[in-house]
Amino acid sequence: MDVQKFIQQLPNFYDNWERETVQPKSNPFQQVLEQKNPEMSVNLMQLLNVAVDCLEASEMYCEIGTQDGFSLIAALFGHPETMAYAVSEISDNTILEQLLENVQSFNLEEQIIFCNQDFECFLLELREVETDTQIGVYFYQGLSDYRSVLMSLLLVQPFLTPQALILVYSADIDTVQQAIWDFMAAYPQCQILLDGCDSINLNQILGSEIQLLSWNAQQTFNYSVSTFQDQQSQIVLHAIQNIQQFQPEVNLSQIYDQAVQSHAQKQYEIAEKQYKQFLQWQPNHAEAWHQLSILYYEREQYSKSVEAILKSLEIDSSIAVRHYHLGLGLEKLEKYSEAITAYQTAIELDNSLVYAYQNLGNLIKQQGSLTEAEAIYRNAIEINPNHWGSYLNLGNILFEQTRFEEAISVYQTALTLNPDAVEVQQNLNIAESAKDNPAPIYYSFAQQYYQQGKYNEAIQFFQNYLNLQPGEVELYATLSDCFNKIHQPLEAIKVLQTGTQIHPKSGQLHFSLILQLLRQAETEAAIYQAETAFNHLPDDYTFKLMKHLIVPIIYHNSESINYYRKRFEQELQTLINTTRLDTPAERESAFWGLSRWTNFYLAYQAHNVVESQKNYGNLVHHIMAANYPDWVQPLTMPKVEQKIRVGYVSHYLHSYSGTLWLTGWLKFCNHNNFEVYCYYTSNTPDPITQKFRQYSDIFHQIPGNFPAVCQQILNDKLHILVYPEIGMDAPTMQMAALRLAPIQCTAWGHPVTTGLPTIDYFLSSQLMEPENAQEHYSETLVRLPNIGVAYPKPKDIPTLTKSRSDFNIPEDCVLYFCCQAPFKYLPQYDYILPEISQGVPNAKFLFLRGTILIPRLERAFAAVGLNHDNYCIHLSIPERSDYLMLNLLSDVFLDTFTWSGGNTSLEAIACNLPIVTCPGEFMRGRHADSFLKMLGVTDTIAQNEAEYIDIAVKLGLDSAWRKDISQRMSQRQDHLFDDETCVKALEEFYQQVFQNYQSNTDLI
Repeated sequence: MDVQKFIQQLPNFYDNWERETVQPKSNPFQQVLEQKNPEMSVNLMQLLNVAVDCLEASEMYCEIGTQDGFSLIAALFGHPETMAYAVSEISDNTILEQLLENVQSFNLEEQIIFCNQDFECFLLELREVETDTQIGVYFYQGLSDYRSVLMSLLLVQPFLTPQALILVYSADIDTVQQAIWDFMAAYPQCQILLDGCDSINLNQILGSEIQLLSWNAQQTFNYSVSTFQDQQSQIVLHAIQNIQQFQPEVNLSQIYDQAVQSHAQKQYEIAEKQYKQFLQWQPNHAEAWHQLSILYYEREQYSKSVEAILKSLEIDSSIAVRHYHLGLGLEKLEKYSEAITAYQTAIELDNSLVYAYQNLGNLIKQQGSLTEAEAIYRNAIEINPNHWGSYLNLGNILFEQTRFEEAISVYQTALTLNPDAVEVQQNLNIAESAKDNPAPIYYSFAQQYYQQGKYNEAIQFFQNYLNLQPGEVELYATLSDCFNKIHQPLEAIKVLQTGTQIHPKSGQLHFSLILQLLRQAETEAAIYQAETAFNHLPDDYTFKLMKHLIVPIIYHNSESINYYRKRFEQELQTLINTTRLDTPAERESAFWGLSRWTNFYLAYQAHNVVESQKNYGNLVHHIMAANYPDWVQPLTMPKVEQKIRVGYVSHYLHSYSGTLWLTGWLKFCNHNNFEVYCYYTSNTPDPITQKFRQYSDIFHQIPGNFPAVCQQILNDKLHILVYPEIGMDAPTMQMAALRLAPIQCTAWGHPVTTGLPTIDYFLSSQLMEPENAQEHYSETLVRLPNIGVAYPKPKDIPTLTKSRSDFNIPEDCVLYFCCQAPFKYLPQYDYILPEISQGVPNAKFLFLRGTILIPRLERAFAAVGLNHDNYCIHLSIPERSDYLMLNLLSDVFLDTFTWSGGNTSLEAIACNLPIVTCPGEFMRGRHADSFLKMLGVTDTIAQNEAEYIDIAVKLGLDSAWRKDISQRMSQRQDHLFDDETCVKALEEFYQQVFQNYQSNTDLI
């Protein structure tokens, strides 16, 4: 553990350092906060993450008293190489399941060794095992009694690295402080981190509850005798000295009464400390645990609240209200089924507990069981007919069932019980209005269900509304999205068609309809719709672009490829000739049109698109120059103070196929020579984003603000600017059409020439490019060694814990994995699969997103007398762990012709799955070919379609050959992943091109 690095780096991660308003500069844990609402402060989460970042290879993170798992998530976030011990004795399955669910949702389960046992047993057993385990960061958040804290420090000490960090929770309790100081007295190697130093403000980050200690095995002195004496807690020492009495001299009932009083006065920190102090001596006091649970609930610390109430129930489970409070906490943790059980138990113990009925009914209603919820509310009324809240809930559920007259009657009864109930009066007024005019209520219900993700219910209420009157634009947009969410795209199209007829001037509806038609391979209908939209909105350049430049996502036959290629070339020329940029309105419309559209699908036609791309690139540049004339001028090379400044800008600096490979370039960068800037233009950060942040010297996240990103790049005075992918995100294409740095490059995140006059170099791969490759690029081609990237070896390959039957796949078939995007499958190659099937009768072809290809595949199989349904399996794209599991369960990976799999092939290799590939004419069709050559496993590389079929058939029939190839792939993975050779060559290129530019400028 590099403690000095931790001390130096920590302030760099926070704004307002040494102030009460200190907070992380960026929030890499936003995903955690949004999804799970952890109780841990974001300041502590950031500190743990920085600490783990300072661990050396093979050093571990260890925490005692793991609760909800968020400290683990914070520590391991963005650190896939780090392993962790998590030790906690959890007897309640609810808490245990929540913990495991939390860490699994961030794919961390493979990094965590979870030990559900007492920490003393764990550390003592670890001592008996011959292990090289070294713990660099140790976080104790277990029990706060003196012995537990001291023993945790004493037992972990032999496993600490020569330099380590120790965090101790509940440090504001006297027993914890005394244990810490006693440990430091015995071990001078330990001291409070930066004790007495004014340069760091840990109290503002950690608060008073956590003590941060440093461990240095070489240190022989920490504090003077007088310091140790000053830090002694006389109460704790006196209690220890008189431990035989098993009772402190203080009045326990007085402590408890003080805790209750402090709690009532909302002095939560004082009350918590007092409850804990009381429970140290009376651990079986059920009501004290109950009150502590209520305190935690009021402080919105719901995991702690549940943990405390469960301890209360372990002691005495006969009190109904405690089960009710358990239900409250579980409900906040979104453990709804467990909360329902808790409320039901509360009612069984005390059927007069009316609030338990209310909450139970609300949860049942939330699950969609309106009839059952109605019965629960009626039971509550029967038990207590004078509780107006039960009538309110009953009225609400009747109202949601559009039983307006019944709801009105129930609301009126509630008002007789509580005439001042404003909510009841409001609901009564709404119900009376809805009785005469239900349309607004239908719309309101539809929106509520849509927000809740209950799309079928939302559809019903939207349609009820439309049966009464036409809708506004937003209604048709939302209703179509509902149909898409339940996988009914044709119904979504019908909704949008109706919407555009009623609102012909709505660009939003036209745009959505065009995209929807394209996704359903209705290309001609999409073009017609674009023309219709343009006729209604002639000043909207978006539809001018679309009506000229649409190409199919899926081709029905090979002849249509040539047709649409020629159409694109002709229509592009027409678009260029008719584009006007004379007025501010025309320039702005063209800019916004470009921001919504790219020619992404053009290159999937499998021909040399360099001329088309150049024509389109010049048009984009022309439009951008008209909007930002100052940002297209040539730039002088800034002076180099110490390092060459290289920037990387992308919308996809997260877990995404187009940029995942880029982490290797940054990870192995020589920061002595280069200063790395990253510009992230999206707002969906994840652990990969944290990697980019970690490997950057400067990281900017500027989502949704095109001018601000450009200005920031210019302000940073870069020498070289790299766009990892151009062509997938429209604003990135626009940005690349400007001149924001003297030297501008792109790479093969989208492996097609940009055609932009502002992009100088295309960073590619020696192994991927054919001899005549420069003919395919408008940029100067740079062939980096090997595959051109230092692709990180996947660390999350699971162990084989599932079978094919878990995915409804026959166990005895030969499974061919066909996992590419559907637009990579061109119709001229459809016959390949039936040919393989004829050689391997028990073949199955697994597609993950190929349903749109079914009509073509049906024709291809029928042509040789076979039934597509007997051979092809179509699944939805699963979660990543299941996707990798399918790689492990498959026998053969079938690469696509003309556009090879990139990330998918590398992940298949990491799973040791044999790949059949046939290199194409262009680099984009040669990815898997280059990977296998790097591995030195070239047996399955075909030179033509016939060889491809033969190899696929042989692999299907010869399991021994499959096993041999798989073993060789496994043995040689280090030849492929994390290859630093290309990074050195890349940096040599950066230095050379910088020098050349500088020399040419000097000559001028």
